[in-house]
Amino acid sequence: MKKVTLLIAALMIVPALAMAQTTVTVSSNITEDTEWTSDNEYLLDGMIFVTDGADLYIEAGTTVRGAAGQDLDASGLVITRGSRIFAEGTADSPIIFTAEDDANLTKDDVGEWGGIVILGRASTNNTVEATIEGVNEIESDPALVGYGGDNDMDNSGVLRYVSIRHTGINIGSSSGNEIQGLTLGAVGAGTTIEYVESFASGDDGYEWFGGTVNTKYLVSAFNNDDAFDWDQGFRGKGQFWFVIQDSDQAGRSAEMDGAGGDETGTPFAYPVISNATYVGPGVSSTPSGDPGQMLEFRDNTGALYTNSIFTDHPGNALRVEDVDGVDEFDSRARLEADSLNINNSVFFSFGTGNTLADMATNDYEATMLNENGNSVTDPQLGGISRTDDAGLDPRPGNADVLEGAEIPNDAFFSNVAYKGAFGGNNWLAGWTALDQYGYLAAEGTAGTVTVSANITEDTYWTADNEYLLDGMIFVTNGADLYIEAGTTVRGAAGQDLDASGLVITRDSRIFAEGSPSNPIVFTAEEDANLTKDDVGEWGGIVILGRASTNNTVEATIEGVNEIESDPALVGYGGTDDMDDSGVLRYVSIRHTGINIGSSSGNEIQGLTLGGVGAGTTIEYVESFASGDDGYEWFGGTVNTRYLISAFNNDDAFDWDQGFRGKGQFWFVIQDSDQAGRSAEMDGAGGDETGTPFAYPVIANATYIGPGSSSTPSGDPGQMLEFRDNTGALYANSVFTDHPGNALRVEDVDGVDDFDSRARLEADSLNINNSFFFDFGTGSTIAEIATNDYEATMLNENGNSVTDPQLIGISRTTDGGLDPRPVPTSPVYGAAGSMGDSWFYSTNYVGAFDGTNWAAGWTALDAYGFLGDGVVTDTEEPVAEVPNAVSLNQNYPNPFNPTTQISFTLPKAQQVTLKVYDMLGREVATLANREMFSSGMNTLNFNASNLSSGLYIYRLTSGNVAITRKMTLIK
Repeated sequence: MKKVTLLIAALMIVPALAMAQTTVTVSSNITEDTEWTSDNEYLLDGMIFVTDGADLYIEAGTTVRGAAGQDLDASGLVITRGSRIFAEGTADSPIIFTAEDDANLTKDDVGEWGGIVILGRASTNNTVEATIEGVNEIESDPALVGYGGDNDMDNSGVLRYVSIRHTGINIGSSSGNEIQGLTLGAVGAGTTIEYVESFASGDDGYEWFGGTVNTKYLVSAFNNDDAFDWDQGFRGKGQFWFVIQDSDQAGRSAEMDGAGGDETGTPFAYPVISNATYVGPGVSSTPSGDPGQMLEFRDNTGALYTNSIFTDHPGNALRVEDVDGVDEFDSRARLEADSLNINNSVFFSFGTGNTLADMATNDYEATMLNENGNSVTDPQLGGISRTDDAGLDPRPGNADVLEGAEIPNDAFFSNVAYKGAFGGNNWLAGWTALDQYGYLAAEGTAGTVTVSANITEDTYWTADNEYLLDGMIFVTNGADLYIEAGTTVRGAAGQDLDASGLVITRDSRIFAEGSPSNPIVFTAEEDANLTKDDVGEWGGIVILGRASTNNTVEATIEGVNEIESDPALVGYGGTDDMDDSGVLRYVSIRHTGINIGSSSGNEIQGLTLGGVGAGTTIEYVESFASGDDGYEWFGGTVNTRYLISAFNNDDAFDWDQGFRGKGQFWFVIQDSDQAGRSAEMDGAGGDETGTPFAYPVIANATYIGPGSSSTPSGDPGQMLEFRDNTGALYANSVFTDHPGNALRVEDVDGVDDFDSRARLEADSLNINNSFFFDFGTGSTIAEIATNDYEATMLNENGNSVTDPQLIGISRTTDGGLDPRPVPTSPVYGAAGSMGDSWFYSTNYVGAFDGTNWAAGWTALDAYGFLGDGVVTDTEEPVAEVPNAVSLNQNYPNPFNPTTQISFTLPKAQQVTLKVYDMLGREVATLANREMFSSGMNTLNFNASNLSSGLYIYRLTSGNVAITRKMTLIK
């Protein structure tokens, strides 16, 4: 059977006909699930309520406009309690809410329409149920304008990469009834709000009325009143908030109230905000009203601001309200109860003076500022311009501001080194009005910073530079190294003892936190023309910790100890199994594995982990084209997820010296004819009697060898080798495409207690619920094992020789590598429970289901290996597949409960169209060999009997099979 790869764009709306963008007028409330797509613009004709539990889905790149009606005819969008909005743009395709005609509008054009209002069921401190201000002038029904409840985890949906422009119209006969750019009434912490901009509002940029929603990456730019305003017991968390106020604007950067009426009401307001940058209207500006304070706390609010920058305001920096005769329920009381603080922040350029005491309004505020690690420091922002001259760059240049942050110990907050909302990466670029309208400075070309000395104090590397490691660089003396998302680090080309690399020593840490769209890349000095065959161009990354090993004496890390012998720099191990060496997340490590010293075998792996503890976070890391192993653990207890070991010359994964970490979603792809193993697993580095014994637990691995028919220059060996008294558990995994045996468990003659066979027979070495397929030694469990005791263990533990039906295994840059299983693969439903809460529960075996988590951030993707197809068996070559057969994305998608599926045929022919769940189980047959006419055909699918989730629909016709995904949300 030959195979055809049909490329599809999963979950992408595909219109039936290419047509010009049209305007859809929305003039009635939305009472059922609705999708707005980017091939249309949507005009809100009046105040539109999403109600009756409906969900509104807005596709990335969509523009929504507010009609120009005034007063009670004002337009806006209100998400009522029980309904949700899913407005998920991207940095390249934001969702824009703007005025009906914004062609010539500027930041001075405010109040052109209403804005966005989201109402939820989280708690407030109102004594009676409230209705949302402004909108309640148009509509009084609590079902439409009421907010509040007792569900602090209430979910109102998602706003991501959304720009809201020219809002804030006044509603009704009296002033003060404007709607903010984004109004949040009792919105709960189940809601996601990040990368949102409010630009040119006639009132506040944002206002919270109670609730608990957490937010990141908010922009409040050129809004006429307050940039941020909270009230009624708001208790959310925020990080990376940015304010830029227009010249002579009188509003505050933040007006913070505890209650709307009775200040004794609970819960008391207590937001926690880290990494804000607030830029006022100008230190020399002359607002028409009282310039007031940049920050005003009143009505019994508490708060914590930390790691922030406050600058360029004509009045005081802050005022904390002290009401005569009210001792318990004003904000001064919250301050004196240690529930109102500003910590570890920078103040600069205020009209009232140059000291913290000058900037405060009262002495008790000055005392709080002086006692909490704040300073008067010029942050050296790249540019503060309020005109469209490309002069706005809020990134700090002061090295003291780019380090020294003390992030709250809470999983919500990203651990960054810098104070303020920006490091070296200007996350405003691409999706904001600030960028589109010409305010932002150009990114510029990254400079190169050569690092030639050890790092002995906390250091921050930013994405606006590249960093060249000139030699072996040690992060030591307890220093932390922070690397911003999107940063590139290169290893210089020195050889032997001049090899370059990065070593994190014991008690120091690395925080390299990339993202899927902005990974951190470690690569060779010159990698422009390198391929997977270019290995050993530099050293690699080494992390050393204080977790336990089974060495009898303290060890020094191999390879690097040829350059440096000081145990303070190259020693590892200890007694702290929860030791924390920092974070690696979305990090790609490329072209490593240089040999160091005069003898061979002193290569550094892509990532070397010596005694690293379980307090360390390592996930979404790739080791690509190493001259030695992809990864090696020397003892330790670190747990890891989403690791990729691709085209490395020796072993993909190697452990030793009592390693006892957990792993999930490990992926190996070995190059053709490579002789190394997918995993070489040793228990000890010398004396196998040493404790603790090695016992890693690995779930959901997918290991692809060098090819079952490949001919490595050395012994092909076994895909998995267990030796030197290691134990282990592999579960729910896929092992495939290797020329030798699947595994070997060492049995040393005369050693009964301390070889790995003894661990197997003691039930401390097992492989469970896994698929083996396509090995050079045979097609049964007995044939792919090296010894009978291994075969017995495999047969007793639910393993099988089964084709996992991976979409594509290609080792060339032809887009043919796709390690996901086809939708009908037997991997679905084959997984067993791990019985450990650390492991994510899956219903599939192997490292992948329908989502290719390797896409976007890896060398595999950047170099063109990854594909996006499904593979189907066919007797015909690619050229003979009818190119006019197509299967469109269902519409609407997501849907509830009905959707339409259309397909095109070049001639009348028979078709089968079936729907499957993600376990590969058939849930519906929409067509079964009926004759359909040429051209477009459409079928309806009713999923009223199914639960919410991801489903697969598959069309087969003649020698063609095409698969797509769809999402049902009820």
